[in-house]
Amino acid sequence: MVKENQYIELLHQEDIKDCNTFHLINCIIDKIDLIGVFELNAHLIIESCIINNLKIHSCWFVNGLLLKNCIVRNHIDYQMGGHNLNPIVIEGNIFNGFFNFFDCQFKNRIELKNNNFIKGTNLLGNKGEGFENSFVEGWLVENNVGNIDVNKVEV
Repeated sequence: MVKENQYIELLHQEDIKDCNTFHLINCIIDKIDLIGVFELNAHLIIESCIINNLKIHSCWFVNGLLLKNCIVRNHIDYQMGGHNLNPIVIEGNIFNGFFNFFDCQFKNRIELKNNNFIKGTNLLGNKGEGFENSFVEGWLVENNVGNIDVNKVEV
């Protein structure tokens, strides 16, 4: 399914559960609420969107995620995430709030490329802590602005 050039008040699991791929392009999205979606089976693609509120706590992007060229306005709390069989690609975005990765277990690669983390992220931080993120297939990080290895947790 493709949604293009729309204003979307709320996107949640029910909207995408029966899709193999769900693609949002050039949309203004007030809220994406995927809290507690332990197995999101759709490949979620979000491109060139403005997202006011992204809620992904405990969401497993099993078939991958592409978040590209978006502006995300809120603080993101991504705890107990990952569990992805396909790559998670976060590319060319501006994150206005802190992007908290807490105890995420990435089964496939995660890529952070050409992003601007205004308040930083702890994707590669929290070294030696029990909640440090794990990467089975590794990670690719290149050309990001902002601190990506913050040693703190923000909830």
